[in-house]
Amino acid sequence: MDSTLLDLILLSEKRKNVLLLLLEGPKDIETIKKALNASATAVQPQVKKLKEQHLVVQEKNLYRLSEIGRVVAEKMKPLVDTLAFLEENVDYWADREMSEIPDFLLRRIYELGHCTIIEPQIDHMFEMIPEYVKNVQLAKKLDAVLPYFHPLFPSFYLEIAEKGIPISLVLPKSVLKRWVEDYREQTEQYLKKENAKLFTCTDCERIPAITVADNFMAMALFPKSTVFDRKYILCFEPGSLVWGKELYDYYEQRSEQINNIDNYTETP
Repeated sequence: MDSTLLDLILLSEKRKNVLLLLLEGPKDIETIKKALNASATAVQPQVKKLKEQHLVVQEKNLYRLSEIGRVVAEKMKPLVDTLAFLEENVDYWADREMSEIPDFLLRRIYELGHCTIIEPQIDHMFEMIPEYVKNVQLAKKLDAVLPYFHPLFPSFYLEIAEKGIPISLVLPKSVLKRWVEDYREQTEQYLKKENAKLFTCTDCERIPAITVADNFMAMALFPKSTVFDRKYILCFEPGSLVWGKELYDYYEQRSEQINNIDNYTETP
């Protein structure tokens, strides 16, 4: 071989895209041209090089991945998807504390897909973020990890529970203490709802804020060097809902369910 497989793939966007496209199944040259938005003269030489390196096989007018081509493409896709995902909001991810996301999910962070960033506007800093509120109010099921205190949270999530929506909340013990001491009535009313669950966790003060519902997923990570700014990523793709639920479950499984705040032992 005149060049390595790594050079063959990484030095050509078209060759990389051909391999990823053929992961979906065999394609003829017209389909490949249309998918890559390229001419035959631009595509055919790249397909020829992939054939020469035994990554692509031609059968009549169809091109498909060889066995080693499939191995390469399947290993390459998560990397390409991860880079594309991180590049979309690279400044956000570079500034965030990601160590509290478990490794098995961090390796699959690209599954969140396309996400947008939402944050409080300067003239509404003490209110809840409107985009977040709107999507929560449309949800038919809700799970949330709330690692920070907000004075509107007890009444807001009580209102959701009063609609009969299945809801589960995970709070650090320090946040739960504030709810019990300052918003005891709302907390007691919340716990009386059969559709509402409340959990508390220890050593989780800087874990991600997570909300996952049937219609969206939102997550806010703590900045590395500044105070928590409530800057969320908001995602709607099906894969993000699955990923977000796994992250929520990870923390719920490490938490203690609270059934009666009278039995709750306050932390110092």
